[in-house]
Amino acid sequence: MNRFRTILMGLALLLAASPLSSQTTHDKITVAFPPVDPTAEVLYAYDLGMFDKAGIDVTLQPLGNGGLISAGVAGGSIDIGVGNVINIETAHKKGVPLTIIAPGAFNLDSEPSNVLIVAKTSTLRTAKDLNGKIIATNPLRGIGEVLTSAWMDKNGGDSSTVKYIEVPFPDAEGVVVQGRADATLSVEPFITLAKADTRVFANTFDALGDGYLITAYFASTPWAQAHPALVARFATVIRAAGAWANANPAKSAEILAKYGKLDPAMVKQTIRARYASTLTPAQLQPTIDAAAHYKIFDGAFPAQELIFSPK
Repeated sequence: MNRFRTILMGLALLLAASPLSSQTTHDKITVAFPPVDPTAEVLYAYDLGMFDKAGIDVTLQPLGNGGLISAGVAGGSIDIGVGNVINIETAHKKGVPLTIIAPGAFNLDSEPSNVLIVAKTSTLRTAKDLNGKIIATNPLRGIGEVLTSAWMDKNGGDSSTVKYIEVPFPDAEGVVVQGRADATLSVEPFITLAKADTRVFANTFDALGDGYLITAYFASTPWAQAHPALVARFATVIRAAGAWANANPAKSAEILAKYGKLDPAMVKQTIRARYASTLTPAQLQPTIDAAAHYKIFDGAFPAQELIFSPK
């Protein structure tokens, strides 16, 4: 059993064993999230009882596949999901009625928690060295692929020559150590877990600068329009959990370690995700424009179209 399945099973068992509330007056919702730091605000809010105080009875569903989360939200089996913004933007461009209701993690170049790694034995050093190589990311045609391509082209490489393959983040170490890919995008805590065998090649997310959103919380537009007060309460909790995590990295590391079955001391050594307190079009437009440039979807659109606005 690999580490990814172990983390998912550990999360599921812990979440099932510690329901937030048994009060029938609470609004019940299901929230799906990838079990990584940039989407961990829901874990902090859950563990600290923030949802309970807001009158929300949350069932958390850890899912490592962003496509399954989007499909579940669109199909109604999941009320709210969180994932990388380009997946949400792509679904919107395809006509899937999704709307962003709260911010997640944002990019901070000085504290990158999403980086491209290579095996320690790799001879790759520059963006040009990546030409013609195999790069792993998760998911395909998501934010990792777009930002890696943008970084390569900005720094003297040619992203059109790269072959991208999809590999779950917990398998990032293995895919480069075993030689199945030349480089791979990784996130914390897996960057730190893989330090013995890998090295950071580049902070490719700096291609678009600071401040843009990496992840966001979303719902189907019809569901959000039918539950505007609940959406507002949920967004308030997420912002509060993000602010708490930003101010308390050591304590949030303990929560992340508990649910992920990880060593707390190791998690405290990681570069932690930073969470946004606002949700504005300016935080989304850079990734929309970049995704359109790299033909993830056909043509950019105003970011305001994606942000929830109750009727």
